[in-house]
Amino acid sequence: MRSLTIVNCIGKELGEWWRAFLQAIPGEIGCALRRRLYGFRANVGTRVLRNVIIYHPNKVRMGRNVQITVGCQLNGGGGITIQDDVMIGPGSLVWSQNHCYHNSDVLITEQGYNQKSVLIEEDVWIAAGCIILPGVRLGRGTVVAAGAVVTKSTDPYTVVGGIPARIIGRRQSGPIVPSRPTP
Repeated sequence: MRSLTIVNCIGKELGEWWRAFLQAIPGEIGCALRRRLYGFRANVGTRVLRNVIIYHPNKVRMGRNVQITVGCQLNGGGGITIQDDVMIGPGSLVWSQNHCYHNSDVLITEQGYNQKSVLIEEDVWIAAGCIILPGVRLGRGTVVAAGAVVTKSTDPYTVVGGIPARIIGRRQSGPIVPSRPTP
């Protein structure tokens, strides 16, 4: 029995080393290798840039044209689904599990995890430095302002920001008017 535990530990450790190697490869080759070999499921056009850490990658699914930039972390313990055409800015965290802590008679480290899946629907932009917490559903077309902490699900086409995140605007339909540079 002990030898089986050692073999499992070695296998897990080698998996961690393999993912650390894949995280460091730059450019399009790195994106392609991560998409095929890291352990998450992703469709065509998805780009996971270097230095992105994904815990429990076997529980993470990504659609088409998902863009995850440098320094992001995803914890898929409770499951993460990211639909098509989603952008996640640098340094953002998407977490689908959290420590249990309610029983003061038991050490927090021994209480396990509370897992709740995260769903990020199509056409969502999560700006830099955001935190998406377990159980959140970001509705289609949501924009999450930089630095926001999202604790509750959003309605489609809302703009949320702050800590905790709240609605600060709504996306409108109509012609695209590019902004002019400030003089």
